[in-house]
Amino acid sequence: MARHPARRAHILALIGAGLLIVTFGTMGIELGNEMARHGDMDRQSTAAGSYLRALHHATSQARICHYAWEAKKQQSDAACYSHAVTQIGDAQSGFEAFKAVHQREGSNRAEPLKAIEQELARIASWKKDAVAIPANGEGVLATLDDNLSVLSRVSTLDQADRVANMLRNTGWQRRLALLGILTGVLSLIASGWVLDRSSLAAARAETSSRDLALRLRATLDSLSLGVAVFGADGRLWHWNEKLGTVLGLEKDFLKFGLPYDALSGVLVVGGVPLLEPFEHIEESLALGKAVPPVVAECKGPNGADLELCRTLFFAPDGAAGQRGFVLTAADISMRLRSERALGEAQKLRALGQLTAGIAHDFKNLLTVILGNLELAADYDQPEHVEQRQEYLSAATHAGRRSEALTGQLLSFMRRERSTPDSLSLSDLFSFLNGLLGRIIGSRIEVTCLDATGVWTVRADAAQLESAVLNLAINARDAMPKGGRLRIEAHNITFPVNADLMSLPVEGGRNRRVVSDIMPLPAGDWVRLDVIDSGSGMTDDVLNHLFEPFFTTKAEGAGTGLGMAMVMAFAQQMRGRVMVATGMGQGTSVSLWLPRATAEVQDAALTLPKLPAASTEPRQLQVLVVEDDAAIRDIVVTILGMAGHRVLDAADGEQAFDVAAAAGGQIDLLVTDVNLPGPLDGLTLSRVLSDRYRSMAIVYMSGDLTPETVSLPGAVEGARLLAKPFRRDGLMQAVTTALGARARV
Repeated sequence: MARHPARRAHILALIGAGLLIVTFGTMGIELGNEMARHGDMDRQSTAAGSYLRALHHATSQARICHYAWEAKKQQSDAACYSHAVTQIGDAQSGFEAFKAVHQREGSNRAEPLKAIEQELARIASWKKDAVAIPANGEGVLATLDDNLSVLSRVSTLDQADRVANMLRNTGWQRRLALLGILTGVLSLIASGWVLDRSSLAAARAETSSRDLALRLRATLDSLSLGVAVFGADGRLWHWNEKLGTVLGLEKDFLKFGLPYDALSGVLVVGGVPLLEPFEHIEESLALGKAVPPVVAECKGPNGADLELCRTLFFAPDGAAGQRGFVLTAADISMRLRSERALGEAQKLRALGQLTAGIAHDFKNLLTVILGNLELAADYDQPEHVEQRQEYLSAATHAGRRSEALTGQLLSFMRRERSTPDSLSLSDLFSFLNGLLGRIIGSRIEVTCLDATGVWTVRADAAQLESAVLNLAINARDAMPKGGRLRIEAHNITFPVNADLMSLPVEGGRNRRVVSDIMPLPAGDWVRLDVIDSGSGMTDDVLNHLFEPFFTTKAEGAGTGLGMAMVMAFAQQMRGRVMVATGMGQGTSVSLWLPRATAEVQDAALTLPKLPAASTEPRQLQVLVVEDDAAIRDIVVTILGMAGHRVLDAADGEQAFDVAAAAGGQIDLLVTDVNLPGPLDGLTLSRVLSDRYRSMAIVYMSGDLTPETVSLPGAVEGARLLAKPFRRDGLMQAVTTALGARARV
């Protein structure tokens, strides 16, 4: 952890003060020792000086008293001499200490000390009586006195030198003390300045941190999604006001330290908690490394569509106390509506591509129909019956082909699933084989390989068709000069979870991206490949491939939603999308779809059986309601030729009046679904079915497809008839409706 500048200043000040204390303490100790040494020397020198003065005084006194006794022979002078000689003899016992002091102070005193020692030894052996003084006694005393005078002069000079040295040492000490005081004061001033700077920096940092915290709080509160930050112990640290609004929580529910389990306990919809268990989060935190965020879409307690995201965070230094997780909640109701609207726009784009291709073929077929009808009109003589019939047959065949084209177009626009969770890719390939040639164009060779042995998949047929068409259109745009487009499917079983990015490289397409990095669960999968022979994708395009609104096309040439919709479809089916490309090797887009379960496959193979048509002719009273007069005349004519009594009307109100005026039972109602006026076909059928309980109903509409099995608001047992239809189709629908009504 980085140290605060103030702490650094404190440490530096303490270190500096410690160094000063140690330095000056050491110098003080040395100075004290020096002064003590000088003091001891001074004491020894003083004692030696006293000894020297006493000895010198005794010697001088002995000489003076001797001379006085010699002159006057008085007894007092003899006593004085005796006393002085006694003192000189007693001084011999302290001579060694005196000698040691003078030897230490200088080597130039050896001869006087030696002479004094010898003289003291002689005098100590003398008798103390003045009469008994030796013959040379006066010379010995004189020699002793001279040597003592020499030592006295030398001692005086040494003492003067020591005093001068002491004075010099005392001046140095004063200067050193002054320097120490100045250094200490400067150190304190420097430390105070550093601390002041540090305190100022700390205050600025604290202010900056407070401002940053306020800005972060304002930023959190301005977000359009709710944010909650939890610690590793599951306690709430921070949150914004939007969180309570998005999750529909009470005003004062969120508070600091709120347990995660308490929040999870109130976010329950239909008995199912919206948040993941805290135990799962603890396991992820215990790993100590970042993992992908956990994202879930659900309905909130207030009915809004929510996207919940849980993300872990860790401190840079790995401190356990600085780890936790962030929970975000976003209201995606508007986004989902926008995605659905954009999806419809993308589908309309594909539909426009499909319509443009079909329009060309439809114009060709109209040319064939009109041309053959004109030729048949020219051959109106009885002898030209065979030729006329040939032209009419050609026109009829072209009409049936145009019926197939419009059926394919309507099937793509409003396809309904007869088996919601099962789809045969063989049927899908058969359906797409005719459409892709019109959408892609003649410059690109389209091949749909045989998918007979491929497992059924759990997918929505219309969405899968739209996904494949989007991929085919993208492949076409990647091959502006033409090329080859191949669509194939394979059965693949993974015994363990499989990482799609680790699969072997195929066809030199060594750069890949997958819609979900999580491994594909073990089990049975169907891989649907759309492979083109284009130039491949660059790394930049590959990295942004699944982003919404990302497109490489010119302005207005594409929405950038094709791959995003394909990825959304794969996620909805709990599958994957993998794109493999290579420069000059083309691109392969693989849809990984789960295999349908055995129960779903059995349900897909079990189709409802139609009731057998009755072959017994019976005259019925039929009401035909159709606003298009030409179609109404055809239906009336066909039913009349079948031997039925037919009533007709152009709209719902007229049909109601015709039925009221008709006598007897209305056995069959054949009506268009989209009728003008307040009574459409569905409403009219419900009104008349209440009056005629056994009436059979056939609904006609150009919006229906052969795959349509139900119509919202239709009467039970009614039969659906898609336009255009032929006579056999109409009669089959009538027979089926009558049979179904008879069993109700």
